[in-house]
Amino acid sequence: MGKMKDEVYLINGHTMVILPHFDGFGNLYSLVIEAERELVLKRKPIDIMKDSCLYYGSSLQGRVDGAIHVTKFSRMVPIMVCNRSGIFFFPTQSSKSESCIWIAHSHVKEIIRVDSEHCKVVLTNHKTVPVHATKAVMESKVNRAAQYRHLVNQQFLVQYPKSNPVNPDHLVALESTGAYTFTQDQDRTLS
Repeated sequence: MGKMKDEVYLINGHTMVILPHFDGFGNLYSLVIEAERELVLKRKPIDIMKDSCLYYGSSLQGRVDGAIHVTKFSRMVPIMVCNRSGIFFFPTQSSKSESCIWIAHSHVKEIIRVDSEHCKVVLTNHKTVPVHATKAVMESKVNRAAQYRHLVNQQFLVQYPKSNPVNPDHLVALESTGAYTFTQDQDRTLS
């Protein structure tokens, strides 16, 4: 784990999890796990979510309101941090709770039951994050985030069926296991 940083952190495609981290004096900070590094930041997890949502064009409350409108979920909704990059996070509990963990939907590989009240989230880099929730509850949160992603993508396709043509040389399919890049054959075109 790196040394504590005092700078603003913005969620990006490498951000996997934002965990609460308490220093020796009980101050709430964040432990950010990225694909290849870990950072301790002098910011609360909710503040990192707020800063990142604002950076990508909306307030966190705006993202919450949008998620409620699209999904009809009423509590602990997944958050579309950045629609252009497909970055969606979900909270493990109420965002008002100091023990809330924020998890990137695209970096969840597996959920493993530990006991009747706990599970571990296995990330795409094979690190594990212990969570105080049942496996069934966490699977539901992952599924809700997937449903929200799907609904947002469907809305875009309905609204703009022929605009924004896709360059077949840069097609990327995002899944919970990672990103795959497809290239075009020289003799064929994708349709």
